[in-house]
Amino acid sequence: MNRTLYIGDIHGCADEFEQIISDFGYVSGSDILYQTGDIINKGPDTIRSLKIVKELGILTVMGNHEARLLQTLNAPENTWTEKERLRLGPLSLEDRAKIRIFVSTWPLWRDTPHALLVHAGLEPGKTELRDMSPDVLLSIRLWNGRPWFEQIKWDKPVVFGHWAKMGFVKRPGFIGLDSGCVYGKELTAWCPEEDRFYTVKAKRVYCQVNKNALPGLA
Repeated sequence: MNRTLYIGDIHGCADEFEQIISDFGYVSGSDILYQTGDIINKGPDTIRSLKIVKELGILTVMGNHEARLLQTLNAPENTWTEKERLRLGPLSLEDRAKIRIFVSTWPLWRDTPHALLVHAGLEPGKTELRDMSPDVLLSIRLWNGRPWFEQIKWDKPVVFGHWAKMGFVKRPGFIGLDSGCVYGKELTAWCPEEDRFYTVKAKRVYCQVNKNALPGLA
């Protein structure tokens, strides 16, 4: 039986990324892997995480961290922040170009057979994806003080990430898969054919939660 796996935010946690794919028993050429975006930053191994996506042909969507990466790579280096220089400075110009080309192909959403896949969520009050703000699709958590998914109706399940503080979400019509692996919690994935959730415990705390971050901007 062909199976599908939707994997939550990675944030450079390559070991856990590989482990959850292994636990799933992924079969190349048969199974399909999707991912919620934010492959990069915060964790220990962004480059290896990107290589896993490319080598396995994982169908991901653009996360807010990838969108920011593209902005950085398209800007003069003397405008980069200190954090951006530390992350990207050691890479060759060729490697930077390859990453930019690869990441720029990722869409804001994927309408898959089992679910609509998006990084952060959908814009309340809009019924067409093309009419929704890219910034909202990449960063929404709250809308008028309430979780966005309490204000949306969609014709198929919506799978999303981005909200580690909220953690794993399983509500009728909505599945949130960012369970905070990079913060020392766990990586979560969903297989619809098995009606099963896979989890891998984080090996350690890679990044401290920024308690002062504004909702939608972390």
